[in-house]
Formats: sequence, structure tokens, C-alpha cells
Amino acid sequence: MRKGGKSDSGDKFAKGFFGNKATKRVAGRAKNIEARIETLQTDEKIDKPHGSWKIKLDFGKSGHQSKDALVTESLSIGYTQENPLLENINLFIRAGQRIVLTGPNGAGKTSFIKTIAGEIPPLAGSFRIGGATKLGYMAQEQELLNPNLNAVQTIQNISSMNETDTRNFLHYFLFKGDNALRISSELSFGERARLQLAMLVASGCTFLILDEPINHLDIPSRERFEEALENFQGTILAVVHDRSFIERFATDVWTAKDGKIWK
Repeated sequence: MRKGGKSDSGDKFAKGFFGNKATKRVAGRAKNIEARIETLQTDEKIDKPHGSWKIKLDFGKSGHQSKDALVTESLSIGYTQENPLLENINLFIRAGQRIVLTGPNGAGKTSFIKTIAGEIPPLAGSFRIGGATKLGYMAQEQELLNPNLNAVQTIQNISSMNETDTRNFLHYFLFKGDNALRISSELSFGERARLQLAMLVASGCTFLILDEPINHLDIPSRERFEEALENFQGTILAVVHDRSFIERFATDVWTAKDGKIWK
């Protein structure tokens, strides 16, 4: 369940995403906590449309994956043993499935995917990720971004690209010129969302875990992101509330409710 670290496959994998010459060179209390985590962001945090916003996202073929991308066994998750959010979860996700997890705020959706992503430990039980499966996690609150690193440094931390190739790569996520050198804490919510997308692409992941991925994107950028997800041939587990997104994207919809996950 290792998430970080340098990956020699990052720049190679990026070739499958972009068909440009430049990129061919590279690539209770617990419920209150949960409810706060899942609160939708306000409209002022959404970047306004920009005339030059044409994000080139093309998720290519994923690498080899095991038959089961995820298996849980008697898994309980949450923040305290006394008040687990979800209990005794026994389920599996097949490679290539696109699961959307829905449910009311505070039901445990975000805590579940944080557990699978390795951000918080299970309270009980276990889970395993399929062999040769590489996780990519996009957090709703964007807490995985180091606030002191700029976009170039962020991508170089998870790939073997040099600075020139990294800048070319980031160009497709609209980080151009000095904008690629601004530290994450100075970026808008929408810019940080785009940087997280860039991280997913550069890492060469085969299993995307997404927590409200479209919250901070304007409509054109959101449409490009959805198109990219439709072309992605790996596995996806996403928390999404938007009905049109679910109808367009999901192969299966699960619901977190009453301490369980219902298929």
C-alpha cells in the first residue's frame, strides 16, 4: 500500500497519456469529523473558465493488474474503536470496475477511501490491494500536496523527469512559465485540483481513488476530466454526489449507510 516514492515508470506511463512530441520524451464525534471532511466546497473556490483552458488529459492503457483490485475482509473503519463509521465490510472490486460510493455526509465514505489509500489505519479486519496494482489518490481537501513545494518539484518528487520534461508535462495542465514555480499554498483550489490530476498521470497509477474530484473544476475542465476517466482502462473508486457524473461514468454504484456499504 505504498503511495509515494520515485517511479521510473512515471515518464514512460505519461507517454500513453499524451500524443505530443514533447511528452513522448517523458509522462458521534467520528461522524462529525466525517461530515466536516465531506462538506462540499463553496462556489467561490471554483476557478472561473479561462479562454485558454484546454487541458489535454488522455488516460491511456493501464498496466497489468490482478483480477481483484481490492478485497476487504471484516473491515471496520473510522476514528475511534467505540464509534466505527463502517463495520464488518466484506467486498471486492474487480480490475476495471468503476465504483461510485454514495451516501449521506458522515456515513463514512471519505474515511473508507482514506483507509484504502493508506491515509488512516483500519479499526479492525483487513484489506489487500491486488498484485501489480498501483494506487493513485486524489483527496478532496488536497491535503496530500506539500504546501511548500511548487508544481515542478511536486511532479519531480514522484517521477524521474528532469526539469525541462516536467515543465513540458505540466504545460498540459495549464502550469506555464512562472506559474509552475508557485508553491502549492499560493495556488487556487482549482489549480491545486489540476496539480493533483498531474500527479495521478505522472505516477503511472492503475487504480484511481477519487474523493469529490470535480468539486473545484470549472465546466470545461470537468468535461475533459470526465472524458479522460471514460478512456482510463484501470480501476476507479470514487466518492461523487453529482448525478450526471454518476450516470455518465459509473459501472457500479454503492451506498454507505447505517454502518454498512450496500451494493
